[in-house]
Amino acid sequence: MTPPHFRIARFALASLLLVAGPARAWEWDETKPSLRLALGLDVFRAAGAMVASARYGAGWNAKAGAWVRDVHVQPEAPNYYLGGGYVWTKAKWRLGAGVIWIDDVNDMNGTRWNFDVSIGYDLSDKLFFEYEHYSHGSLLGIDKGASNGSWNLMNVGLTF
Repeated sequence: MTPPHFRIARFALASLLLVAGPARAWEWDETKPSLRLALGLDVFRAAGAMVASARYGAGWNAKAGAWVRDVHVQPEAPNYYLGGGYVWTKAKWRLGAGVIWIDDVNDMNGTRWNFDVSIGYDLSDKLFFEYEHYSHGSLLGIDKGASNGSWNLMNVGLTF
């Protein structure tokens, strides 16, 4: 039997490939290469937890982040995550989808492999605001036995 994290990764990759194909038809492919640094505050189940993150690339991108504050997280928050995904940009709006690997399991993420979805708005050429959601997808029937509180981050960041 295939381990749950491999099923999650395969499902996420297939989803990305299916969605990335029609992006040109929607004309949502204005994403320019950049480095985006952000500081995010969880606003839902782990209120007060804070994550510093970086994303580099254009449409396809790589990202990394670290928990810098873990208030109200039991057991304690993970240390870091690594991931990648795709971002569609139209004017000042950005939609993103991808996968991340979190170094530790707790009640918020439930598994090491998680989906990453985001919506962002560029306030200027350098400043942006973004909402990110990390979840392993138990609502989709993936590893229903694992806790899935999810991370819900409101980010403010700079583009370089």
